Amino acid sequence: MEKKLPANELKQHKSGWYLQYSIFYFSMVEMPAAMRVAERDETIAKWMKQDQEKDQRLAEAHIAGGTYCRSCGKDMRVIDKHYMRRYGRSEDDILLMFECTACNKRKAFWQDGNEWEGAQIKCDKCGGIMKSVHKTKGKVVTTTMTCTKCGHIETDVMDFSKDLVKEEEPVDPFYALDRKRFIFDSDMLFKFQQKAQHLERMQKLEAGALERSEHADVYDAIKDIKKLKIAQLSELLTPILAKKKYSEFKLGEPQLGREVTLDFSCLDAEADREEYKSEKSLKKLIEKTLVDTNWRLMSDGVSYRLGYLSGRLKAYESEEDLKKLVEQRIKNGTLIPPRPEPVQPTVQPEHKYEGMRMREAALVYMDKMMLGSKPAEITLKGGRKKRTGVSYISAEMNPLLRVFIPMRDNGDSVPEFIRNYDFKMGPGDDEIPKVGKDSLGREIRLL
Repeated sequence: MEKKLPANELKQHKSGWYLQYSIFYFSMVEMPAAMRVAERDETIAKWMKQDQEKDQRLAEAHIAGGTYCRSCGKDMRVIDKHYMRRYGRSEDDILLMFECTACNKRKAFWQDGNEWEGAQIKCDKCGGIMKSVHKTKGKVVTTTMTCTKCGHIETDVMDFSKDLVKEEEPVDPFYALDRKRFIFDSDMLFKFQQKAQHLERMQKLEAGALERSEHADVYDAIKDIKKLKIAQLSELLTPILAKKKYSEFKLGEPQLGREVTLDFSCLDAEADREEYKSEKSLKKLIEKTLVDTNWRLMSDGVSYRLGYLSGRLKAYESEEDLKKLVEQRIKNGTLIPPRPEPVQPTVQPEHKYEGMRMREAALVYMDKMMLGSKPAEITLKGGRKKRTGVSYISAEMNPLLRVFIPMRDNGDSVPEFIRNYDFKMGPGDDEIPKVGKDSLGREIRLL
């Protein structure tokens, strides 16, 4: 980011770049670390099973038939078995080492009975195969390797009479830090889960904002729905039904659960109206009256008996339910919302999504929000000055969006702007304009 962004871009304290880094770090570091924690026991059990199978295979490894010494003809015994990568093969094979019980000569064979061909060393000059000859004098072993292609000779001498100096493995100064960064304990796993849920919440918020922007006509239609209380519902239906000679309209006790439903009843005051016509007329009348409200007749419709009609009404409260009402009306043609022609704004909007729910956005992105005010004065039309204030909101970035990385001293694995970020959000003292205008176009000047 530091290399690709324009000069001084990261020095402008833009929270968007920090958030970008935080999400990238979450996906590339925190998520793999958490996945390893979740799969830890299963992975260890898998490795142990594989090791047990390899140990069993090694214990049972043998060569069919007897093996005798080519020098003296005596039997040879197995003195070692181990896994070794065979030339030209992708997986380890088992190599068995034999020793003669009489003359102590040794031979090595692969499990399939083929004699060990020895390690193939290539010539540095021409790439040909080097043949080696070992000579031992006391505790000194001299190895002479000759290239079969160009004749190049290399000699290596090992003196086992001298004590070998054991080089100690250097201590990793960042071991403890790296354990904190890449190995999650239960506390870090809990923090990861909290952050994952918060990022999912942020994703839904932004997806919802984008969906609102693309379907602005639907959400504008939701605003036009009349959201009636139960008392208003009764006041709306009673006179309309009475006009069509349905009398004594009553609402029952509301059933309050995940949804709100209401029983209703009325009497058919028109003596000559038949049962079928009475049911259909009442149903059609209620549906037409409630079409632009948040109430609907339930699917079981209207029942009739001896001029007594009853049914149930259902309320739609959540925005998602109201959206379904609007979409259903658009689908059946009872609502055609206007689609204004898109107009390219002369000034790009400050926010990425104009339709974002600001309260939810504030809870997702911000923490420790404070409403402040700076003293200012307004110049009225008559020229008189009036004392007022310029309001602003300050906050900190939500802790669940931050990256907590144990930093190495002078380490460059974390960009400087991340190491020094102070999580402050909102305008600084020098970012509030000294001269501005209020909603009425009057000049405001900071004092």
